[in-house]
Amino acid sequence: MAYNFTAASSQYLSVTNPVSAAPFTIACWGWVNSVTGSNRALVSLNQNSGTNRFVLYVDASGNLAFFVNSSAGFTQPAISGGILENQFFHACAVEASASEHCVFLNGGNKNKTTVSRTPSSINALNIGTDRNNNTNTALLSGRVADVGVWNVALTDAEVASLAKGMTCDKIRPQNLVFYAPLIRDLIDQKGGLTITNNNAATVATHPIVYA
Repeated sequence: MAYNFTAASSQYLSVTNPVSAAPFTIACWGWVNSVTGSNRALVSLNQNSGTNRFVLYVDASGNLAFFVNSSAGFTQPAISGGILENQFFHACAVEASASEHCVFLNGGNKNKTTVSRTPSSINALNIGTDRNNNTNTALLSGRVADVGVWNVALTDAEVASLAKGMTCDKIRPQNLVFYAPLIRDLIDQKGGLTITNNNAATVATHPIVYA
């Protein structure tokens, strides 16, 4: 099972942040009910009471993007097209450094920006929403599964392995700091962090991944 989110019901999952600054990698399987209409966050690292944040999301035109916002402004590598509604896709963001921000769709299609941005005071990880000044934005209508966060920048080859169906715990497990398969149970299998289900997100069909 994955977890299914309904934007109109403000459904999302929340966790204490497992990482707060570069380098790190976020990966997940995503699904959107519609490819257009509004921004939809898959996974975000947020300063809940401020505007600093990292957001892996699908934009209003159906493009996968990685939004990085700090007091100096934002940068946002994006990948045009390639996401189909009501189908799983693999999404990954690699924050290699404060000046190298990368996004991958289905293990490839890499795009990056090299603008220096350093979000500060990151204190939460959210699944299915972006948090901006204690307000939910970019709520997802769709699904998220197999969420992993590493405290290193994964290589392009490692990202490609994840997109082929390798589970997060098989890729550099010594650097995996958060892993939620989201197969029915809300368990962080790596860091032991408590995952809160806000407004009753429900279980749904999970993509095929290797055991």
